[in-house]
Amino acid sequence: LFVSSPSSPSFLDLAAAGPDPDPALAGLLLALLAPSGPLLAAAAAADRRDLIRFVFPSERLPYWLRVALADADAGARALASPLLAARVGSELHLSVFEYFLFWFAYYPVSSADPVASAAAPTHKSRSRIESWVSTLAPTAAGTRKPGQKPEPCLYLKLLYAYLREFVPTAACTPVRRLTGTLLQRTASEEGADAADPFARAEFFLHTLVQFWLVGDDFSPLPVQTYRAFGLKLPSRARAELSEQPPSPGLGDAVKLLVMYLNCCVGGPARMVFEGMTARNVVCDSQVGFWNPLIQRPMYRFVLRAFLFCPIGAVIKNATQVFSVWLAYMEPWKVTQEELDEYDVSRMQGMGTQVMQKGELLYTPSWKSYVLSNYLFYSSMVVHFLGFAHKFIHSDVSSVLVMILKVLEVLSSSAELVDLLYKVDIAYHSKLVTSPSTSSESDDVMKYVPSIREQLKGLGGWSDRN
Repeated sequence: LFVSSPSSPSFLDLAAAGPDPDPALAGLLLALLAPSGPLLAAAAAADRRDLIRFVFPSERLPYWLRVALADADAGARALASPLLAARVGSELHLSVFEYFLFWFAYYPVSSADPVASAAAPTHKSRSRIESWVSTLAPTAAGTRKPGQKPEPCLYLKLLYAYLREFVPTAACTPVRRLTGTLLQRTASEEGADAADPFARAEFFLHTLVQFWLVGDDFSPLPVQTYRAFGLKLPSRARAELSEQPPSPGLGDAVKLLVMYLNCCVGGPARMVFEGMTARNVVCDSQVGFWNPLIQRPMYRFVLRAFLFCPIGAVIKNATQVFSVWLAYMEPWKVTQEELDEYDVSRMQGMGTQVMQKGELLYTPSWKSYVLSNYLFYSSMVVHFLGFAHKFIHSDVSSVLVMILKVLEVLSSSAELVDLLYKVDIAYHSKLVTSPSTSSESDDVMKYVPSIREQLKGLGGWSDRN
């Protein structure tokens, strides 16, 4: 299903949009792999009896998870990770459903996996620049009529179906609290029933974050976190791992994940966890329940692309990460209608014409989101300008378009500019409190310690506003 070689492409590759897609195969795979399809139904039946466990190949795990499994000193604490809760010795013993999710998350990164590539004798290794040149997935642009959008690939359709089925957004207050960092769970919290819907949602998102955003990051945890757990991070000498570019199509998958988690944040939940009372209470803030899980790894994912994209690479191949960053900065532009394009049930009978969206701008209801993710609007902009300066002579027009888009985001709303300006003043102010400060200033001030903590916790790179 998910693993291909030069001589044998995977089923998903055969069914994907490209020069010669196979729509019949795509339909069969959708029916087989859908949340209500026979494969996941069989997996659920097997897991209810708990008769079988699978071991995911360690050489295909993200680099950090391989390091975590090899860390014997942290065995008693199991590194406090939901993904490592099923650890037995130096292996992960996964349920059938969990095993399937690992392979599903592995698919978009498989082509950039140096270990997996080395395992194939007929696969020639490529330089970093050659890897960047190939980071755009093939599209069906040549077969589309003018004014038509490309058909979402089979993988993105499945991703959206799984997100809708397994991960509720907003409104529903979970029974257990989601921790703010990737691998920050205590052993007492790891005994949750695997069939519990919250545990399933959390496991799914942690899996996507680890495979897609963390991957080969040499500093996946905030400094204070790994010191508190007594963990040993890899040497800074392994930073060359992060120079590997995102794999083909990964940017599209990450962008869809961001869009889904940010869409309708604070609105009524479409799904209620089993065994819970349907509260449908609107969230107090626009930050979103899942945002703390993806915030730091998302920042470093984008930052690695801006810092390590090698000179000589085709600039358009970096735009997939740039597009993810823009989507993260403008959650107010994501609409349910846009997500419905990935919904198989809604797509039947619908055309692929480009939808005309009204002008969607920042409003004060998104204030908490911007304040919580302030570094995406400040220091990341500086890193992007460094990236643009490095590549300005490689492709002037593309770089200027990217710069223009960033300026449009930051200047699209006078209220947004004013908010960012107030945060900057508060951050550099030596006065933590003042009797004359307004309630609005107090609201901004309370985020300053969090911003400073985020800067300290990024680790690995010098990062200043």
